[in-house]
Amino acid sequence: MFRTLIIALSSASLLTAGVPAAARGDRDQDSLRDAAAQGQVIPLNRLIAEVRSRPPYSGMTYLGGPQFDPERMIYALKFMDGAQVVIVYVDARTGRIVGRKP
Repeated sequence: MFRTLIIALSSASLLTAGVPAAARGDRDQDSLRDAAAQGQVIPLNRLIAEVRSRPPYSGMTYLGGPQFDPERMIYALKFMDGAQVVIVYVDARTGRIVGRKP
């Protein structure tokens, strides 16, 4: 009985260990949605469309799975250029491309 209680408590503590990170991610997404609704940042779908309309990205395939850095307000968007993955860094506030790898 005591062993079952210890195992149950240990499992519960392991399950709740990841909650703060998940909650923080939800808060970041909520903040981002609110900022987009207030016009402080450009909505993601519009940013992707704007990047895809610019050469050389217009000939590339967007791969999805954007990453967002809430401190710098920058998206990392992945594109496929032939056999190479290209990551384009875009300012969420202005839509300006601020970097690229490679």
